[in-house]
Amino acid sequence: MPTLSTFGLLDAGAMMFPVVAIQICAAVFLQTINFANALSSPQAPDVLNRQFIQLTNPINANVKQSLPVSFIQDWPTWVLDEEGGLSRIPDSDGFVQPTSVDEIWHPVDLKRPVVKLAMGLHVREGTIRHVMPAIDLSYEGGAHRNRGMCSVPRAHSWIGFSLSLDEWENYNIVLSAKDRKENKTWENLKVSPKGEISRAIERAIMCLSEDAPDEIGTGSHIIHVILNGEGKVKNHLECPRHALRVTMDDEEELSSAAEEASGVLDVVVSSTIAGSESEYLPDAYRPLFDDTALQNPLYTKYKQRQKLREENK
Repeated sequence: MPTLSTFGLLDAGAMMFPVVAIQICAAVFLQTINFANALSSPQAPDVLNRQFIQLTNPINANVKQSLPVSFIQDWPTWVLDEEGGLSRIPDSDGFVQPTSVDEIWHPVDLKRPVVKLAMGLHVREGTIRHVMPAIDLSYEGGAHRNRGMCSVPRAHSWIGFSLSLDEWENYNIVLSAKDRKENKTWENLKVSPKGEISRAIERAIMCLSEDAPDEIGTGSHIIHVILNGEGKVKNHLECPRHALRVTMDDEEELSSAAEEASGVLDVVVSSTIAGSESEYLPDAYRPLFDDTALQNPLYTKYKQRQKLREENK
C-alpha cells in the first residue's frame, strides 16, 4: 500500500508521485507499535480543508474580505528572531513548500520541536499590510524550521494593519491546545506580555527600514516576529491528535470570545511516517534526519527491538 511521506511523495515501488492535497494515511505503518502511550500512532483526523484566508478590519468589523489559500501558499516566510536576525525559511533547492493553514505534520522519528509565540506580518512591496498570530517551530538555535510539508503553520484569519502603535498595545496573542480525541476544552499554554505586540511591530519596522534584503521589497512575504522572552520557558509541539489554536485580538475581546478573534491560527497536529525510513528522502533533509540528537528516543528503541526480533527469528 502506498504511504504518504512528509515530503509530498507517495512511495509505491520505484515510482514517485508528487502530492498537492492529500489526507495523511499513515495508521497502517505503525499499527503494531506500542510506545506505552508516549507516542500516538499516526492517524488521519478530521481536518478542515480551508479554501480562503479571511481579512478582518480592526476599525470596522463589518468590512471583511478574503484571499484564496492557493494564492498565498507559496509566499516566502521569514523569521525575525529575538536578537534581530532575519532569515528566510528555505523552500527551494531540495526543500518542499512547508506552509499549511490546516495541519502540522510531524514525522514519528523526530523529537517534537520547541514552540515559540510570534506575530506574523504580511508585507507587500516592503509595506506592512496585515498582522496575524503565528508560532515558530524549530530546534535549538532556530534550526530546521522546514521539516517537510505542513511544518510551518499559517493563520487563516488576518487583521488589517490600520491601527496606531498605541492601539496595538491592547492586543494579545494566546496559544491554546486541546485533545480532539477526548473532546476536551481549550487550555491556554502561553499569553503574550502586555505591550509586546506593539514592540514586535516596532522591531519589524526597524528591520524593514534598515536591514531587510532587497527581495522583501518585491511581491508579498510573511514575516514571523518571535516575541521577546520566548526562549525562557520552553513548550514543545503538542502530541498528535491535539489541535493548536493561536488567537490575536484586543485583550478584552480575547477574554470574552476567543473563538471569534480577529486573527486566528487553528491547526491539527498529525503524525507522518518516519522520514529516515524513506528511500526518497531529499538530500536537503538529511542533516535533520541524520542528527542523532534530534531523533525520537521512543522510535529509536522501537526500531532496535524490531531489529532484535528479526535477528532472533
